Amino acid sequence: MQQQQMQQQQQQQQQQQMQQQQQQQQMQQQQQQMQQQQQQMQQQQQQMQQQRQQHQMQQQQQQMQQQQQQQMQQQVKEVEKEMQEEAEGDQWRQKQKERERVFGDGDRRQLETKGDT
Repeated sequence: MQQQQMQQQQQQQQQQQMQQQQQQQQMQQQQQQMQQQQQQMQQQQQQMQQQRQQHQMQQQQQQMQQQQQQQMQQQVKEVEKEMQEEAEGDQWRQKQKERERVFGDGDRRQLETKGDT
């Protein structure tokens, strides 16, 4: 009788131990699942950061391109302005020559004498 009881107790203990082991395994599995989820979340975050960085780089490139365009436009404007000023100067000199040819030096002398009086 006693032996039987002892055997039964032993069996019960063994069963309890097995149950405990199973519980531990389940807990470990849950932990693993949680870790996997965390890893997935981290990966998603990384992807988002990469996308942001790419977007920023694109924006920077666009800004650089715009700046270059603006600089070029500025240069073109400056060159055009210089050319216009030169042309205007030429026209003025041309007109001056024309006046001198028409009125001669006398015109200039008259102006000078008028200035004196």
